Amino acid sequence: MSSPKIGRPKSENPKSKRLSVKLTDNEFKYIDECSKKLNMTKSEMVFKGIELLIKQKKD
Repeated sequence: MSSPKIGRPKSENPKSKRLSVKLTDNEFKYIDECSKKLNMTKSEMVFKGIELLIKQKKD
């Protein structure tokens, strides 16, 4: 008998790339406060910002 699979299922589009950004203390604090107020992760905020920039460029 085979053992049951453990863990999360594999994603169809796995996120394997990382991006590192250097920030000042004030920049980090601002992003941290915004993410808490918007109930979003910092990564979600970055993705949303990129989407907005791409949308603006298309208009």
